[in-house]
Amino acid sequence: MSLQAAGITAEYNPFHNGHLWQLQALRQKLGDVPVIVCMSGCFVQRGEAALCDPWTRAAMAVQAGADLVLRLPAWYSLRSADYFAAGAVRTLAATGLVRTLVCGVEHTATNSAPLLQECAASQEASFPAAQAPNPETSLFATAAWSLAKETEQLVRSLLQQGLSYGAAWETAAAEHNTDAGWFTGANNILALAYQKVIIQHDLPLQMLTLTRQKSGQKVVRLQPQFSSATAIRQALQGGVSPATLKDVMPEEALDLLKNSLLQSGHSDGTGHVTDENTNDSTVFARRETALTALLAHHLARNSSQALYEHSSASRDLCDRFHNARQALANGYTAFCQAVASKRDSLPAVRRLSLQLLLGQPRTFWTVTPEPSYLRVLAFNDRGRSLLKEMKLTATLPFITKPGSEEQYKNTSLYPLLQTDAAAADLFQILNGNPGAYGTDFTTSPVYTK
Repeated sequence: MSLQAAGITAEYNPFHNGHLWQLQALRQKLGDVPVIVCMSGCFVQRGEAALCDPWTRAAMAVQAGADLVLRLPAWYSLRSADYFAAGAVRTLAATGLVRTLVCGVEHTATNSAPLLQECAASQEASFPAAQAPNPETSLFATAAWSLAKETEQLVRSLLQQGLSYGAAWETAAAEHNTDAGWFTGANNILALAYQKVIIQHDLPLQMLTLTRQKSGQKVVRLQPQFSSATAIRQALQGGVSPATLKDVMPEEALDLLKNSLLQSGHSDGTGHVTDENTNDSTVFARRETALTALLAHHLARNSSQALYEHSSASRDLCDRFHNARQALANGYTAFCQAVASKRDSLPAVRRLSLQLLLGQPRTFWTVTPEPSYLRVLAFNDRGRSLLKEMKLTATLPFITKPGSEEQYKNTSLYPLLQTDAAAADLFQILNGNPGAYGTDFTTSPVYTK
């Protein structure tokens, strides 16, 4: 067995049949290769608490065929797509084993990999001249370099006019006769971001794109056999029976989801809470109530300037965020919707909320960190072999169970690790478990035979 692996960046919120299809499809293309996943932790890039803790979601993936799941630190999952991609791709590259990066896309163009490289190159204008990639190895042509600078200037102008990030790049791509299809759809934008990271850091990775199985992310009703994670979450929030999800999720993943909801929300497995003291609310309503209270308290004690000094957000967004605080009377969701605009999407507003609740200074959120460790969430027997091989190949230390926080305080691992721990504590509070502190340091990886 060759231990050179395929890598996937994911959130698995939750793991569904489309994710299972991707694992099966990549092995049809590449053979029976090991699969390493880099997955977001307690909070996802949409700026929301994940349905389940990261160990449960990682176990879903391993039971379905992944071999090793590593966690993406919260810093990267609470930033925009480019930062998310940078953290995930560089984490996978740091294993020393991943040679193929696999991602799902909405785009169905033929010969998609070269088109993806071309579009990524048209976006990339941030290379210092001295660090320009070698055109022979990266396919980054001089013409594309010039085009990138023109495109970036146009995008900045469009963003100032109020267009969203995706719409601005789509418009700029059409202006320069680049395939604009890559700039629509969350997965396409992420695929571009992954390719940019590979080019920027001259990583020895090849991209393999797989066209997503329908339905798309914007379809918010369950559609057997393939339903989006958004549709599944909304169905749960509406109180569907678990039996309704059996056609859109693997059986093992569904069982893990139900057990997680039972434990984290005192739920009957549908998302509905059965504890008589909860007024028959839902897990989602409990999180809504907690976020409303936590954020209301924070905004009562902090100025707009203080918000700016403890986030990566612009001054304009912080001003609007602070000025809209009375909208919290209608709940956290209504507040975020009141603040969001074409320029600052709803996920960006939610990510700002979570950054503020984690309490780090602006310098932490605006200086992009280097990945500093590989945190193991779940593995199987082949994953165990990968971990043994990584002792020789990995460029970062890997962590199974941290144990004591004290041993990391004076190390380069601590800033990201401590933020992950704070995110786990916040996740426990949102799930109605105040006082359950330190779980991130004491939870062991899940081993699946």
